[in-house]
Amino acid sequence: MSAGGTRIHDLGYRPYRGERAGVPWAVRSLAVHSMRRALGLKRSARHKIAPLLSIAIAYVPAVALAGFAAFLGGEIIEDLIGFGEYFGISSFSLFLFAAAVAPGVLTTDRTSGMLALYLASPLNRTTYVLAKAIGLFAVMLIVAVGPILFLIAGYWLAGAGPDGVLETIEVLARALFAGALTAALYTGVSMLICSIPRRWAIATLAIVGSFIVSSLLAIGLTESTDVPDLIVLASPDDVMSKAAQHIMGDLSPTVDAIDERPGWLLVVVSAGYGAVALAASWWRYQTIEVER
Repeated sequence: MSAGGTRIHDLGYRPYRGERAGVPWAVRSLAVHSMRRALGLKRSARHKIAPLLSIAIAYVPAVALAGFAAFLGGEIIEDLIGFGEYFGISSFSLFLFAAAVAPGVLTTDRTSGMLALYLASPLNRTTYVLAKAIGLFAVMLIVAVGPILFLIAGYWLAGAGPDGVLETIEVLARALFAGALTAALYTGVSMLICSIPRRWAIATLAIVGSFIVSSLLAIGLTESTDVPDLIVLASPDDVMSKAAQHIMGDLSPTVDAIDERPGWLLVVVSAGYGAVALAASWWRYQTIEVER
């Protein structure tokens, strides 16, 4: 015993005897944690505002349209807003989600020093990016696919939806494919942008600017100058919205330069945006200097 009355107990070395789940469990745990953080679960009320607002913008119109279809006649409502056109609403919700929520899932790990702790676990830089991508993609998939599935079910119950089992399965498969493609694009682009700045606010502004500026420039140049119309493909959001319409087989007029592009090209470009952005974010995390 020391003079101050402190006791020192020699308990010896005690090895960990629990189950060692390994890398897959670590990836799963971080992905689930990222989903909860993105949705604001177990966080203060201010962190729940942005995800709830994004989800409300995506789901409320689908609920309202399904209700109108049931009471006022499904064919009228279907003529106003079809399944493909509704993806424009979903893409706006994903834009808000990517700008307001994704930076909090990614940039805070670097500013708080959590990235160093994660990399000291069974995770490495590649599996860390994989876990974050899975978490963000899962939440964005809920925003992208959930409302359109609800709308399909509402129209179907009102007698204005798919006719027969095979057509219903086809429409659902198209909706899942379009939703997954949309969620993948926003996941990849938001991860890439958030891997560059360290601050949440800067990442948010960068995401907003990248989508809005690219859309304004691409559409503005094709409509007011003699540049090739293919320049419109430089707007990820507009390309993805039109690609979703082609996938659903429900086209509505948007911008001439995009409307004239074949559907397969828009789908390939959309998939390319998501894949290239995700690969670039992986490369970025290989070079990030970890601070403790």
